[in-house]
Amino acid sequence: MSTLALDHLVRINPRDAWANEAGDFTPWLAQPKNIAVLADTLHLVDVEVEATERAIGDFSADIVAKDRDGYILIENQLDQTDHMHLGQILTYLAGLDGPAKVVWIATRIREEHRAAVDWLNANTPSSYAFFAVELELFRIGSSPAAPHFNVVAKPNEWSRHVSSRARQLTETALDDRQQRYLEYWTAFAKRLYEHDPSISARPPKDHWWTLSLGRTGYSLTFLAGVRDRWIGVEVYCHNDEDKLVFDHLEAQKDVIEAEFGDTLEWERLDGRKASRIASRWRGVDPMNKEQWPDFFRWYLDRSDRFRRCFAPRIKRLDLDMLAESQRGGEPEETSSA
Repeated sequence: MSTLALDHLVRINPRDAWANEAGDFTPWLAQPKNIAVLADTLHLVDVEVEATERAIGDFSADIVAKDRDGYILIENQLDQTDHMHLGQILTYLAGLDGPAKVVWIATRIREEHRAAVDWLNANTPSSYAFFAVELELFRIGSSPAAPHFNVVAKPNEWSRHVSSRARQLTETALDDRQQRYLEYWTAFAKRLYEHDPSISARPPKDHWWTLSLGRTGYSLTFLAGVRDRWIGVEVYCHNDEDKLVFDHLEAQKDVIEAEFGDTLEWERLDGRKASRIASRWRGVDPMNKEQWPDFFRWYLDRSDRFRRCFAPRIKRLDLDMLAESQRGGEPEETSSA
């Protein structure tokens, strides 16, 4: 007989953890480690909070966040959903003037509001996505309480998830984080343009900078992880839900890494629409200006290697053939010449 101790899961009123919605829950959810839990539940990649209580017209959205595809509006309730918050969500969208994802969090989603979210997903352009999420709080024995996000409504086909970045919410001044990233990428842009004058993209104010890899749906991305202390370059496949492209490339891993001259990080991202193949330099501070020349040389070296190894292969991809090969075997690699 097992000697493993067992206990019961006890549901706790979320108000016991967050007495006030705006003063307690919203700041808690906006913390990177907590927004990451919500993002993982919704299969969103690289979500970062832009602002809390962001003004949109005469109203304020609880949280405005951003992922690789665009903006995310999060509306919180520590009660059951009501018509007022539904109206606020629609008002935000009217003032947004652009595509977005909307996440409505409440302790209980009323049936009529679940139906409203389903209707919005079925009757709005594919550049919009609506989620209804119930917030639950549990404890086992005397353990700390643990939140749980239960998705009760989402787009019927979440693969229609936006693949292009949303427009800016408002023309506001950059915050400190955005200013630091803009300064960082602007400095790198000078080196990048000297290295390849054909590149004319504007430096971003985010922790990533995405450039074309020569085919729609595939990009070469430079990254700077200030919080986790790393920089990186990666090939990002935006629409690889069935992992056909990733599996095809990973089957050539030994050959590709030999051409690249180093090992790579192969991230299939199961359960997500995307996949990526990355090279990262860990344990460094991207905001250390004294090291910028070293970082920028590393970016250029890695980007040249990625383009040499992956651009020809991605250009040659025959997705129909890959789908067929999934049933009959991997197609043979052809010469990259």
